[in-house]
Amino acid sequence: MHAAIYARISQDAAGRGLGVERQREDCEALANQLGWDVVAIYEDNDISAYSGKARPGYEALLGAIERGDVNALVVFHADRLHRSPVELERFIALAQAKSLEIRTVQSGAIDLTTSAGRMVARVLGSVARQESEHASERRKRANLQKAQAGEWVSSRRTFGYTQSGEPFEPEASAVASAVRDVLAGKPIRQVVREWNDLGLRSTSGNAWNSTTVRRVLLNPKYAALRVHQGKIIGPGRWEALVTEDEHRGIVAVLNDPERWRYAKGFARKFQGTGVYLCGVCGESVVLHRPTRGGRAYKCPQNHVRRQGEALDEYISDLVIERLSRPDAIELLNDRPDVHTLHARRDVVQARLNELARQFAAGTIDGAQLASGSAELRKSADSIDAQIVAARIADPLADLVLAGAQIREVWGQAPADVRGRVIDSLMRVVILRSPKGLRRFDPSTIQIDWKQHGAD
Repeated sequence: MHAAIYARISQDAAGRGLGVERQREDCEALANQLGWDVVAIYEDNDISAYSGKARPGYEALLGAIERGDVNALVVFHADRLHRSPVELERFIALAQAKSLEIRTVQSGAIDLTTSAGRMVARVLGSVARQESEHASERRKRANLQKAQAGEWVSSRRTFGYTQSGEPFEPEASAVASAVRDVLAGKPIRQVVREWNDLGLRSTSGNAWNSTTVRRVLLNPKYAALRVHQGKIIGPGRWEALVTEDEHRGIVAVLNDPERWRYAKGFARKFQGTGVYLCGVCGESVVLHRPTRGGRAYKCPQNHVRRQGEALDEYISDLVIERLSRPDAIELLNDRPDVHTLHARRDVVQARLNELARQFAAGTIDGAQLASGSAELRKSADSIDAQIVAARIADPLADLVLAGAQIREVWGQAPADVRGRVIDSLMRVVILRSPKGLRRFDPSTIQIDWKQHGAD
């Protein structure tokens, strides 16, 4: 007999594959007793048959049976093969057609070529299905109870935390820093590069990409918010890595298509791009790299051009000087009240929930639901935009509060952040320079201060 062995385990939290290894060893021992020649071993580790997810090892086994590569199968128990009646019927049809011999370590021989054997297989399959459904019901009820009590609930380890919900370094610090950096304007692609360069890997052991990092940053668990079936249901009793305000801010930023476009890596590379203006036509200048010399900023219509490094240094000195003054704290007085914004957002969400309940109860029809929801969602979008603006203002606060380290903080800030700070403080206009002037002359730059002046 040319036999195959199939081993599967539903959950392997440690990722060590010890469950399938034990099954394989027992199956090999049985095959030796039967005198069968094991020509192939197929495994599915940490994959449930009940969940309906694709099982690569199982599909490869079916392919081998269909091709005639094997004519016998050894498994630990019948429930390792199936917990779905649909899958079982497909397997029965194939096993009948190929006269497949089946032996199990724990439940003996299964003869699918006879009606009695097929009945036994179907009974075992029904029992396994009921066990899975009952276990699922128990887990769901236990998870809901834990969530309502504010306890940590996680079927798999969450990046940044241990399996039991304790902060896990260096992942925890990486998550907290990434949330604040992206709120401050850092592109997600830069976070991806940094995490991969540090050797950080997802809990599945994979390298990071923009999609997986974004998914991590949007997780409410990092703000110690309880989630059940995809909905936030209240505060949790574990240590938060970020504040609730930071979480709401990052959600607003990353769910805004325009912000998400920039967050993925479409941010400016130099602080003056899109910020400095032409003094002739008023258009934003663009980066220019001449064949000789360093980079420059120039008008798209070629009205003006100025040395890039010298202009950036001049503007940076003005920003640092302005934010180093004793009255710089007044620049933060006009920031929105984030807590008030969140309270307003919660009221809007409560009204949306109430509309949904009324529709479910039949007190309003679909047209009324759509009309009321549209207005409320417009309000929610407006509030979210204000929350984003409040979070984006944080780089300015960091600079104002940096004290003696302001120059260092400014130098470490991404160019996109510096550009937005410049744009919030001043209007930079590049004037035409006298003919023959080759050096940078600050008098050819017009500065119009926007906030609290520079007097």
